[in-house]
Amino acid sequence: MLTRAPLVPAKAPPSTVPIAVAVKTAPRPSTPEELYLDLLKKTLTRAQTAGQYTRFAMFNVGRFQVDQVAPSDPQGYLEGDGPRLVLRQEDAETMVGTRQLDNVQFCITDVLKHKVPGDVIECGVWRGGTTILMRAVLRAYGDAERSVWVADSFEGLPNPNPRVDLGWASGDMAVSIDEVRLNFARYGLLDQQVRFLKGYFNQTLPAAPIAKLAVLRADADLYGSQMDVLTNLYPKLSAGGYAIIDDYLQIPACKHAIDDYRRAHNVTEEIKPIDEHGVYWQKLH
Repeated sequence: MLTRAPLVPAKAPPSTVPIAVAVKTAPRPSTPEELYLDLLKKTLTRAQTAGQYTRFAMFNVGRFQVDQVAPSDPQGYLEGDGPRLVLRQEDAETMVGTRQLDNVQFCITDVLKHKVPGDVIECGVWRGGTTILMRAVLRAYGDAERSVWVADSFEGLPNPNPRVDLGWASGDMAVSIDEVRLNFARYGLLDQQVRFLKGYFNQTLPAAPIAKLAVLRADADLYGSQMDVLTNLYPKLSAGGYAIIDDYLQIPACKHAIDDYRRAHNVTEEIKPIDEHGVYWQKLH
């Protein structure tokens, strides 16, 4: 198929600051550990390799695809997925922006500092980018005891509930377990501390051999899947640990599931926003 990609004048001039420099991560890196994690976050999101322009597919005309080339926007690498995802390259290992990766780094380093017991887990991993960062934080700070649990069906979403899960279809977001393993290996982070839970959450999480958790991150999208995560794992989250919820601010079914669980179990800790999509809170008791 032929592709025609004309240069359409952009509405704004490109930034004179390279994208990788314009995208700041937190904390501002100063130690060798922070410098490594800063570079990893920019690589997982592809901010490090972004050019000054991004190509957008505008529409198709017969056998031709008409594209637009517009300035890259550093903001697109800071925020979560959704409309900003188009600003990232197609082969990034994560859909979340650097602000959510900053949050993961903060939560794990905080539980390490305060010796909060338990492993770390992400439920709903896509290509594995966030769990790769989780493993990297433990490696950077020399933690050889905690496991990083990588929980996903690796076959996409289960059947959505059409009454609450709008816009989703069974099989959406599928990435194979082999691809996720390969992504870990590419960063030199596939080892015995990385443990995979393959299957739908209602099948794998009830019997998962997890005694305690220090960080629980859920990117489950569907109401039922979010409830499966919290029902089976939140009781295992240690006091002082963190619950991180992606899409709470963007997907109504996700928000309803979290709110319903918190209300039913008297979870009153303050919910704090991370970016336009995600939130987190620290479990205090």
